[in-house]
Amino acid sequence: MFCSVVRSLLVAVSLMGLVSGCAVAPREELGGAQRIVARAYSLGADHLATQHYQEAYEALKRGEAHLNAGEYEQARSAFAIADHFARVSIQAAQEEQDRLEKELKAREEAERRRQLEASQEKAATSPAPPQTAQKARAPETRPAPEPPPEPEPEKVSRYDVQEGDTLWLISIRPEVYGDPLLWPVLYRANRDQIKDPRRVYEGQTLEVPRNMTEAELEEAREQARQSEIFPIGQLLPQSSSNK
Repeated sequence: MFCSVVRSLLVAVSLMGLVSGCAVAPREELGGAQRIVARAYSLGADHLATQHYQEAYEALKRGEAHLNAGEYEQARSAFAIADHFARVSIQAAQEEQDRLEKELKAREEAERRRQLEASQEKAATSPAPPQTAQKARAPETRPAPEPPPEPEPEKVSRYDVQEGDTLWLISIRPEVYGDPLLWPVLYRANRDQIKDPRRVYEGQTLEVPRNMTEAELEEAREQARQSEIFPIGQLLPQSSSNK
């Protein structure tokens, strides 16, 4: 009887080891999300594009918590969302920085014109001095070089499904669409091999349609918003869904 119990325990432990070995921790996705969020912070996205940066940061922390808890699928989804919103915050921060620089240049130019007009008016009403000293030219200042833009990933027309992928996670990838709400486009284009949009399998090669009109893209986004397959309130950061 004792030997039988021991054998049962050994079998159970072996099965547990096999199950845990099948789940691969998304360490590479963690590193990628950490790097892109750090880049967004270095470009000032935390104050130039606060909302998008906060969504990226919260998704990253949520993914790290899932990873530590062994919830690898939830962690992978959170890291993909962090990557998406970090890229959005970088673009928004660069646009905001450009706008602020243009405003500063406009104010400086207006101030120079005001000073020139005041100087001309004073010269017109004052007697000319016996000898005018040449006005020293202010040293020319050059703007600091802008950081190189984040290279755009090359768009693909086919995508090989990886372990843990879903149509939501595939469509959010920058080389696919960079927009999670476009997953219905992938589903419609691959109905011959996708029976249930909740399930795609490692090794499948999906067609990625291109050259779609904005109306067709918006129709797909609206379908995704109305669908219960990938509920938006569960997949987007909690701070966004409550707004």
